[in-house]
This record gives sequence, C-alpha cells and structure tokens, in this order.
Amino acid sequence: MPQPRSLHHRRARLLNHGRVAKALVQSAANPYRPLMAHMVVTRRCNLSCGYCHEYDKGSLPVPIETLKARVRRLAALDTVFVTLTGGETLLHPDIVELVAYVRDQGMTPVMNSNGLLLSPRKIRALGRAGLYAMQISIDNVEPDEVSKKSLRPLLPKLRALAELATFRVRVNSVLGTGNPEEAVAVALAVTELGFDAKCSLVRDAHGAGIPLSDAARAAYDEIRALNRRTWSLSEDFQLALIENKSVSWKCRSGARYFTICEDGLVHLCESSYGTPAKPLELYGLADIREAFHREKTCADTCAVAYAHQASRMDSWRDQGEVQRVEKCSWREAEDSSRTYLPVMS
Repeated sequence: MPQPRSLHHRRARLLNHGRVAKALVQSAANPYRPLMAHMVVTRRCNLSCGYCHEYDKGSLPVPIETLKARVRRLAALDTVFVTLTGGETLLHPDIVELVAYVRDQGMTPVMNSNGLLLSPRKIRALGRAGLYAMQISIDNVEPDEVSKKSLRPLLPKLRALAELATFRVRVNSVLGTGNPEEAVAVALAVTELGFDAKCSLVRDAHGAGIPLSDAARAAYDEIRALNRRTWSLSEDFQLALIENKSVSWKCRSGARYFTICEDGLVHLCESSYGTPAKPLELYGLADIREAFHREKTCADTCAVAYAHQASRMDSWRDQGEVQRVEKCSWREAEDSSRTYLPVMS
C-alpha cells in the first residue's frame, strides 16, 4: 500500500497492527474467546446485486444505542474483532460514532462496504475513529444485471483511500457472478493502488460453494498468484472446494465466529440464519463452548471464508469426539422451555 502521508499515520498503523497481533496471540490460548463477530447495522443497501440475499431497500438503521448495547455485550465476551456489516454499512448515519465506540470498548473495529458512499471526509473520520480495516467488494469492471459493485465508478473512491486511509483496505471479488476476466482486471487495478486483492467463491443460500467454470478457475489461479505473499493459509479451503467439491475441517462458528442480525440474535454464520437465533444478551460461555465442540454437517461444502479463517486458530488442537447433528438441530441443545423471538429495540 502507498506510504501514509505523515509520520502520524505510519505510527497509527504500526500501533494498530501491534495491538491486534497481541490480542491474537492471547486468543490462541483461550479456545472460547470469540475472534470475529459480524454485526448487522442496517439491512438497507444502495445496490441490488443479483446474487446477494443479505439486503433490502426499506429497513431503518438499527438505533445507535441498541448497537452500543450489543457492542458492550461483545466486549463482555472478550471478542477480538467486531465487523460492522449490512446491507451497506455506510448508510448508517452514526457509523463513525459506532466505530469509535467499538474501539473504546477495547475491541478492533472492521467494516464491510461497497465503497460507493465513501468521501475524503468520511475516510478521514473513520481513520480518526480507529477503524482497523475495511473490505470493499468489487466484482467487475462495469456494472451489469448481476453485480453493481464495479471498478469504474469506484476508482475515485479507491484513489482517495490510497491517499488518505490510515486503516488497511482489502478488495474482494466474488468469482462465479460474472466475467472472470473482469475479476482479474479488478485485482490488477487494486494491487497497483497498493491494496490486497482477494476473491471468494459464489455460494448458495446455505453457504455451499457453487462449482466454477474453467474460466473462473483460471481467474482464481491468476488472482491467487498475484497475491501469493498475502494469501492466507486459511484460504486454502477454496482450492479443496474447487478441486474436490468438499473440504475436511472443524467449523468453530458460533464460538470463534458468529453473526448478530439486525434483531440482535446470534447465528452461526450468515448462511445459517435461525441457528441458534438466541438473543446476544443471553448468549454466553455455555453457548460458545457447545458451538465450539459441535460438528456442523454443512461444513464439508462450506464456502464462508470468515468461518474458515476464524476456525483455523484451533486447527492444531485435539479435535476430540463430537456429536454429529443436523444443521437445523443445533437449536435443540438449547433450553426447550424458552422461546426466543426477534425483537427490534
């Protein structure tokens, strides 16, 4: 990435990296410490991409005080990273305040965005608030009927980020949504600006990877080679899915990684909504322990990168005996005398 404009910016990045590295080392010793919690701040999005099922056009943002209460609960669970997501995260009117609040609570704020609402003023504000990293999704060069997350309209935003951002920036393309040659063009353009370029596999509503065409596979190999130095070992699962249509691993979702929806309910991941659908304020160590040790039958074909990344922290542990349960049966382990209903505060 291009050098930040000032010594202050360089120091800010080094301090951020050091603080995160320390938290990750400490987390390795505690298997029941959540690494990543994804928290939906709004379902509303300014785009309507054909493969996305995580947005709508009419939802109101979750009130800031409600989100702060959820942040405090995540801090009580000793969470390392809190990823603010949507919908489109930047549509939340108090997003900068929320980033700062996550940081003030001793956690590391991260953000997912399509980037279209970024401005120099917003980039500076997010940096001052303590944002550690932002992932921007770009699937093609020009918008089409499937994906509106495109390089041409985003180039001015990316150039502003390259100049002004004190936080890390990663650009992700979803392979299988369009012309794979355009995904390669996106990767080349963003690495030229100094950003990491990654790709993820298109998946169905249950999180399973959808087979790639030969052209998409070639694009995957090219993007991977382009970023060999920064390609994470935890992303090797993608090769297993591409070549073998399945991957052998132990999913720690619900423990090391989980999603909190706009209603404040905890879900194993973004593809396992409704499991266990327990209010965050009631989600505790017993739930984390159970999720950590249970085997999820959806794991063999799972293409959810965050779940793989968080679970890799414990790949060295003795996996032990686990009870094999169906994905929809996870909730049966909960107290059957209690009913959890979605409530919007």
